[in-house]
Amino acid sequence: MASTKDQTCNATDSLKKGNSDFLTPVHPAKRSRLSAATPARNSPANTIQIPASPFMKKLGWGTGVSVYLLERSPKPDGSGRSPWAVKKVRSKYKKDRGLVDVEGRLKKEAVILKKMDHPNIVEFRALSKSADGSLCLSMENGQQSLMDMIEKRNDMGKGPFPAVQIYRVALSLASALSYLHNDLKYLHGDLKSGNVLVKGDFETVKLCDFGVALKLRDDLNGLENPTDDYIGSQPWNAMEVHIGGEITHKTDMFSYGLVIWEMMSLEAPHLDLLYTGDDSEYDDDETSFDESEFEAALGTRPPLPKENLGPEFQSLIELFCACTDEDPAKRPSAKMALSALEDVKL
Repeated sequence: MASTKDQTCNATDSLKKGNSDFLTPVHPAKRSRLSAATPARNSPANTIQIPASPFMKKLGWGTGVSVYLLERSPKPDGSGRSPWAVKKVRSKYKKDRGLVDVEGRLKKEAVILKKMDHPNIVEFRALSKSADGSLCLSMENGQQSLMDMIEKRNDMGKGPFPAVQIYRVALSLASALSYLHNDLKYLHGDLKSGNVLVKGDFETVKLCDFGVALKLRDDLNGLENPTDDYIGSQPWNAMEVHIGGEITHKTDMFSYGLVIWEMMSLEAPHLDLLYTGDDSEYDDDETSFDESEFEAALGTRPPLPKENLGPEFQSLIELFCACTDEDPAKRPSAKMALSALEDVKL
């Protein structure tokens, strides 16, 4: 096993040359809940019939939407059809458009998904209306989110995911982001474990949820429309988001590094700082929470878990450290991360 000294962000490999003076402290990994998501690709929306919500199994939810599993009827020859995941606008958001333009996000996501063709990005199926008139985006079903898997592993008292599983996620997401950034010139804008779908024993890993994606400039070093708002999810947002700096493709890479960290720590970034007591003192009292410490940590690199990680984790630790540098210029691009991972031998 590697020593405690090894479990720091030395990042001495090619991803981080010249920046090995930043050492991340270690602390016990505190428990935290991770809560905060076939026709042709261009089939007409009005050909798809989506039943009312009570007739579908609920898979999860997000801002203004619920996600359901749609079991489809067999083909005429009796063979089965793969199920779909259906993202449906919740009724209270449909009635109060002042909260968030959820329908607008869903339509935007459908437009983006139709453009995509990548094995590590969830596939578009249809944009349609349900029986109650709610707008629905149908996609291939990804079985389970990485966030749910992390929470279950934490509940079971297990340690970090095996290095080979983290590697599969890191490689798949790097490939998806390289395609998204370089081929389509889009920033995902909300990368986190909740937006990563996993099938089986990490046989397939796919990126999903493009409702807040933003168009990048051709050089990737800024947004095509500088007035666009970056939304994201606060614990996963890079420093430039918090201080109003320039948003680039490297903003996704900070969040990408934190997904690697989530699989090692089984926590969401910095949420442990909200709770200042120990388990024996926990009483749901508001005084147990300190938002100032949490807010001060946003956009910074969280410490690695106390548990020593074996040498098989070293390349993943180095990648995590490189991606979570507060200076975007020192972070690798998705293309660089992909190239580095392809050279890793586990």
